[in-house]
Amino acid sequence: MEGITLNILKGITDNYINLTSTIITLVTIGLITVITIITYGLERRLNDKSPFYLKLFTHLVEGALLAGSMIILQQTFHVLNNGAVNNGWLYANAQLTILLYAMYLLRNKITLLINLLMPFAYHHSSNIERLGSSRWPFFLISYIFLVIIIFYIYWQTNSLKDSTIKYLTLQILYGAAWWILLWVDHSFSISNILNMLVVFVIYMAIIRYCEHKMQLTLNGYDTLKKAVNYDELTGIRNRSNLDKNSQEIYEQYSHEDNVPLSMAMFDIDHFKLFNDQYGHSTGDEVLRHVSHTMERELYLKKTHGQIFRFGGEEFIIIFRGKNADECKPIIIDLRNTLLHSPLFFNGKKLNVSVSFGVSELKPTDSGFADLFNRVDSYLYKSKNAGRNKMTIENVTYNFDETTK
Repeated sequence: MEGITLNILKGITDNYINLTSTIITLVTIGLITVITIITYGLERRLNDKSPFYLKLFTHLVEGALLAGSMIILQQTFHVLNNGAVNNGWLYANAQLTILLYAMYLLRNKITLLINLLMPFAYHHSSNIERLGSSRWPFFLISYIFLVIIIFYIYWQTNSLKDSTIKYLTLQILYGAAWWILLWVDHSFSISNILNMLVVFVIYMAIIRYCEHKMQLTLNGYDTLKKAVNYDELTGIRNRSNLDKNSQEIYEQYSHEDNVPLSMAMFDIDHFKLFNDQYGHSTGDEVLRHVSHTMERELYLKKTHGQIFRFGGEEFIIIFRGKNADECKPIIIDLRNTLLHSPLFFNGKKLNVSVSFGVSELKPTDSGFADLFNRVDSYLYKSKNAGRNKMTIENVTYNFDETTK
């Protein structure tokens, strides 16, 4: 046993502590960094309601990234070795590392398929002569074992990420199955297989550490982005986000003759009284209650409305693809939902009403500011008419007298 241990340590020292192995390791880390960043950017654009073609395109791109990374590693190794395949386990371990990492990171059917087919596409592993070899039962058993491991990882990715023991165990089993498959076509000694398995575990440990650091960085970026674009109190988009997108919105819809754009601005009636009578904590709760109620209803009713907190108790809703008349029943619904959902806070029942101003983008508008100023004036008209009203294209309606 002591002799095997010494052989393993000697093998690691001779084969991995050198310039070639260092370059391969750095290339592997670089490829995984690229895969992580691109995948992160693609996946965060998807959700359960994303169209099938978008999901398929994303997964195909991720599969292409994985396949391309495997090819780059192989070509890098061949360049470093002047076309020879000596010490091929260097890039074999690197490729196995990327394959397994992709299973944890991507978890899509394209990645699953690549992992399942890779044993047949690997160097020499598709050699028909293996069927005449006395070792072919080992290939069959190891491949079945590998398939079980791959499917287990595919379905249990989240639990494996949270358990170091499970993660390490599956990693060792995955590597062992792969190296037995390769042993069928290449004559490795037991000490060499153990050597390669130990280095594979070390590779994965390095990659997992780097991935953890990258994830912290990306999460920090998301936190910063949210702080810049979302209101800290209510959690909805803020004025900065509206200002940043307003010119783009105007440019897009001012050239779309058949696709309307409407804006609604509303504020909370007599909001100052909530602060004066019950304190600022109650006022904050009223703001959260109104913004969350409006945002939820806009989503549930599939209105394509996007809400922003403009400042204080004022909010803006952008309705893409709807004219002012189409917005009227939506706004009535929003107001009625708010009216029938009073806020209960600190033992008090608080009824909240709102006033609206609504207008759509017109061909005569020279910029987003023209639409904004018009909507703002309509809002003040509703407030001056006694509040709890809406003004649409300069016509004021009393909510209690309107019908859809």
